[in-house]
Amino acid sequence: MKNLLTTTLLALATLSLTSIANGLRVPSSQKKLIHFGWVAPNQPDQLLNCDLKDLEENCPFDGIGVRVDLKIKRGDKIIHFYSPRQVGSPNVLTKEDFKDYIPAFRRLQQTRLKHNFLITNTALFNADWFDDEGWKRTLANYSTLAWAARESQCDGLCIDIEAYPYTNQPFRFRPELGHSFEETAAQVRRRGKEWIEELNRQYPNITLFTFFWTSQCNSSFKAEHPEFQNYTATGLQIAFFNGVYDGAPDMMKIVDGNEGAGYHAANDADYTRIVANYYLYGNAWIDEKNHDKFRKITSMGIALYLDSYVPRENAGGWNLFARTDNPTNMLAQNITKCLNYSDEYVWVWCEKGNFWPKICKSQFKPWNENLPHCIEAIEAGRDMDAAMRKYTNKAKNMLKNSTLETGASGAPQGPGQTNSGIKNWSSWQSTHTPTGTITPENGMVRLTNVTNGCITQSTTEINVGKQYVITARSKNEGLFGNPSLAYFFRDSKGQGLWSLQTSTSFSEDLGDGWKRATAFITVPPDMDIVSLTISACVTGSQDPKGEDKGILFDDIEMYPVDFPWKKQ
Repeated sequence: MKNLLTTTLLALATLSLTSIANGLRVPSSQKKLIHFGWVAPNQPDQLLNCDLKDLEENCPFDGIGVRVDLKIKRGDKIIHFYSPRQVGSPNVLTKEDFKDYIPAFRRLQQTRLKHNFLITNTALFNADWFDDEGWKRTLANYSTLAWAARESQCDGLCIDIEAYPYTNQPFRFRPELGHSFEETAAQVRRRGKEWIEELNRQYPNITLFTFFWTSQCNSSFKAEHPEFQNYTATGLQIAFFNGVYDGAPDMMKIVDGNEGAGYHAANDADYTRIVANYYLYGNAWIDEKNHDKFRKITSMGIALYLDSYVPRENAGGWNLFARTDNPTNMLAQNITKCLNYSDEYVWVWCEKGNFWPKICKSQFKPWNENLPHCIEAIEAGRDMDAAMRKYTNKAKNMLKNSTLETGASGAPQGPGQTNSGIKNWSSWQSTHTPTGTITPENGMVRLTNVTNGCITQSTTEINVGKQYVITARSKNEGLFGNPSLAYFFRDSKGQGLWSLQTSTSFSEDLGDGWKRATAFITVPPDMDIVSLTISACVTGSQDPKGEDKGILFDDIEMYPVDFPWKKQ
């Protein structure tokens, strides 16, 4: 079992590093949050006639999915072309059909909504993969959609491959058409190659966004027995995937949105499982000759289902609100988790709510009425550190004697330790490395020739799930040590939970040699945590001449974060 775990962790680490090396995993500041759903500005008149401020006012996203919903003229007829219902591509799109749409969608680039996708599904495919005339229509339509995405300055196309009955389920094997499964799969693979080549002809190195892709292979059984898919509604998808990787150029990108698992994820364990399953099994259905290309061009996204956070009756399986006493806070935390775990894209599926009430007329209420502080929570989840700064309650410093005045100090931290001489603070130095001095100095503390030591204070006034901010100032007047601000937790047995120990550097320049460190803390659940210890630390070496002036600390403070949705 130990060897299996080690092998698994090494595999995950290797694949994660491959993702980073290939540029698929981007820095946090470059990750994107995309809105998909029922209510969004999809029509040219909505985008061309609106105030751009109204597009951004209640919109916490980086982009939207735009449904292709056209009125096209064919002779004397006006035909409603709604791509999710165009089974078998009976009507063929032209570039002229998009003459009003392209300038409208380009207008999004003047807002924060810069990463947009034209949405389609599999209805445009013909269920008879041997029908050459039907395939020409299918290819022509996807070709025009890819062209329109490029001209509209969208990131690319989104294709929803779910086997909805109204799509006629083109990936279902149909023996009545007179071909064996093997013959049909080979034909679908050829078509997949032609399809992705055509998309890239019209939009070189396109980003293909999928709500789910090979992430549906999420267990060892599915990985080892792909044949169990053969006679399902999606039985030919594996062949199609392989055709796509046969023809995909190395510089395009395929985003696997992890829809099903993402919708139900509620905590770190769920998100860790999503990542592990993706990296363990995601390429199991792909021809081995294309494994390198799969890793190079396939990006792991994660989904959230916003309606699942809204308390309601008859929610069925979509009931994350029932797993918490504050669904708005869970939403904020899960947005952060998704952005942390994903390679680049996170997407939110939204049904019975409206982020654009001034633009989109809808029967549904604004999202902040469905879920109080919904928009603020999503914004906070996008940048939790900035949100914690914003909502820090500086009226309540939770540490005693933050100004480090002298007085009766805390208890010595173990054998061989001395009192700090600072009221309410203890001092500690490692007994395994040379020790120096920790001395109060004019409302500050100076650590000189300390190679591994700190001053420290503990508090039990913390709550599971609650957020806190700790901050301190430091001035390094020496050359041999480095200051840091650290924290760790203890459980009810007094044991330090060292795997959660965290430190941060003093990087904010305050002038005159002083710098500030700030750390953001969330007390994790299910770990029997009863106390939090804050430490101002020094590590380094000693000055052989004994002239080093050491490091000063001052104003070590801790504040609670009071998010508005925590007051519900």
